[in-house]
Amino acid sequence: MKINMLVLPQIENALGVKLYLQQKNYLLSDGKLFWWERGSGKTLAYCIRLALSEGEPLDMRYPERFSDLDYSHYSRDYFRRMFMEVWSKLNDHGFRVREIRQ
Repeated sequence: MKINMLVLPQIENALGVKLYLQQKNYLLSDGKLFWWERGSGKTLAYCIRLALSEGEPLDMRYPERFSDLDYSHYSRDYFRRMFMEVWSKLNDHGFRVREIRQ
């Protein structure tokens, strides 16, 4: 799904959050993550983009294969929980989310 300015408020509503400007800019662009500060909302923005992306089903047994960082302990725990929460909320609000395998 191509994310645009009209979809951003719907995403915020589905997730119950107000996105930061840098998160919105990232979601509206086709670029890579460009900020790395801890607590900046980078992982949330990445999870939104990934959940709304197209492609092969994501195998949740191996989240390190598609997480935004290259740390297996991070991928297996924190990233998987955050991604599944984002994915579930978007799915519950009628967004077409990427298929997953568990």
